[in-house]
Amino acid sequence: MKRLIVAMLAAGVVAGPALAQTTTTTTTVTETTVVEQPRVDEIRTYIIDQGVTSVAPPAGVTVTVGTALPDPVPLYKLPDGVAPPDYQYTVIDGTTVLVDDQRNIVQVIN
Repeated sequence: MKRLIVAMLAAGVVAGPALAQTTTTTTTVTETTVVEQPRVDEIRTYIIDQGVTSVAPPAGVTVTVGTALPDPVPLYKLPDGVAPPDYQYTVIDGTTVLVDDQRNIVQVIN
């Protein structure tokens, strides 16, 4: 009888911690955003075909990435699939520039 009690107690001591263990699984989800890059060759061909007239640079505006173009500068839509949908273009002093929806120059195409 004593052996049975001791055996039961021993089994409880060994099995107790095993029953109390928990398993935690962590899953990490990584989201990748693909930014569509302008297809420069197709843009050049499209703009040449459109015959857009070049405008003089507005006073005080340097044609560089990050520069905001004032409202008088005309912007033109690009065909679907050659650049992100919110990009437009214009030609300033013979240089084609792509601008975002805030009228900031995002790329200069020579």
